[in-house]
Amino acid sequence: MLKEIKKSLQAIVNPTADVEIDLGTAIKNLDEVLAKEDKNLDPKIKHFLQNRSYEKALLWVEGVEPERGNCGK
Repeated sequence: MLKEIKKSLQAIVNPTADVEIDLGTAIKNLDEVLAKEDKNLDPKIKHFLQNRSYEKALLWVEGVEPERGNCGK
């Protein structure tokens, strides 16, 4: 599942990257993951996706701890 999330996040954060999905599809994919896998998602990735913090989500998926934002998470 993280592989699919990462691919969608890359399409959003870096649309010029060699990713084979368009922006609308990427956002739709992430919304579907959030709706279907709500209880199975790590709380951090869930928070980032709910708040559409896609850059932070991509960093987290890649194993980097993103800086704290205004919400403190």
